[in-house]
Amino acid sequence: MGRPKIKIIESVIEPDKLKDLEPKLELSEAAEEEVSKEVKEAKKNLPAGKARVGKPKVRSVRYKKLIGEIDRNVKYALDEALEILKKTAVTKFDSTLEAHFNLGIDTTKSDQVIRRSINLPHGLGRKVSVLVFADGIAATEAKKAGAEIGTEKTLEEIAKGKIGFDRVVATPDWMPRLEKVAKVLGPKGLMPNPKTGTVSEKPAEVVTNLAAGMIELKTEAQPIIHTVFGKASFKDEALKENIQELVKEINSAKPASFKKELIKSVYLSSTMGPSVKLDLTSITYS
Repeated sequence: MGRPKIKIIESVIEPDKLKDLEPKLELSEAAEEEVSKEVKEAKKNLPAGKARVGKPKVRSVRYKKLIGEIDRNVKYALDEALEILKKTAVTKFDSTLEAHFNLGIDTTKSDQVIRRSINLPHGLGRKVSVLVFADGIAATEAKKAGAEIGTEKTLEEIAKGKIGFDRVVATPDWMPRLEKVAKVLGPKGLMPNPKTGTVSEKPAEVVTNLAAGMIELKTEAQPIIHTVFGKASFKDEALKENIQELVKEINSAKPASFKKELIKSVYLSSTMGPSVKLDLTSITYS
């Protein structure tokens, strides 16, 4: 017999389907864990300034112009820092001003985690929507103070991800019922907590304080505290007093087990604007 004829069949495979034809590599649980550790270690060892994940940031012409107003190697005194912030806050709306504290503590140690609430002398310059879970007279007074009163139906809506408020306050007797939405409120920093004053027998007072500028100071996974301290439209003296109060309260929250300088650095920034490094020696408070 002669050589058999080979019939060639041509077909077109869509490029996005080629990956389905690739052999799939199955790793054991131990191997996956080892690879994950190596990837994390590799990321840590990347050269400084090199982008690690995703596309490089593309700054707008406006931002590049604003950044030119700031010397990155200079720590600015509070008066000058506020002047620069206002100059670079060129949004069409009243820019929010933020403070970013870099601390020396170790947040993996529970006794070094900072979490507390404070009242800023001049508020935040914005309306705060508060949801209160309370019954009876406490609920009535909280409603008069400007809060929305939560119910069992509200809990069902929260469980579905519907959140339309800035802060949540509750009386102690409501806390067991709020456990069902803890996984929703917790990651957003909205779960009522006695340490922040949002669990109270007198929720109306808490609502009044929140409206007046009460904020929560809380360290993140890293030893950093991000918070707001006012609006660009505030007078300089009001912003100075708000910043002074922040520095004072954070220093007073220094863990007993931590013996070094608590605040390593502070950066101030405005909405969509560049940051300014603050000279802490220019901060004075009584």
